[in-house]
Amino acid sequence: MATFQVGETVICSVTVTNPSGTLVDPATSMTIAIKSTNGATILAATAMTKDSVGKYHYDYPSTGETPGTYTITYTATDGARVTIQRDSLVLE
Repeated sequence: MATFQVGETVICSVTVTNPSGTLVDPATSMTIAIKSTNGATILAATAMTKDSVGKYHYDYPSTGETPGTYTITYTATDGARVTIQRDSLVLE
């Protein structure tokens, strides 16, 4: 869990690999969603920027947000297969 100051741009990043650890791209999509400390949706599922094979990021501007712990959900969709990874960030 990383800590940031309200107003900073938080760079949310994720790496996608296959079972053998090789970097891969999901065939359909790679999205991010963010919920606030009270569970309200701050960012609905949004496409992430591809940096290279298997590496994605999203720049989240935290200006105007309330301090607390936020939940980040990364979703890789590959046809009918959906893989979800969750993370947290703290805004102070």
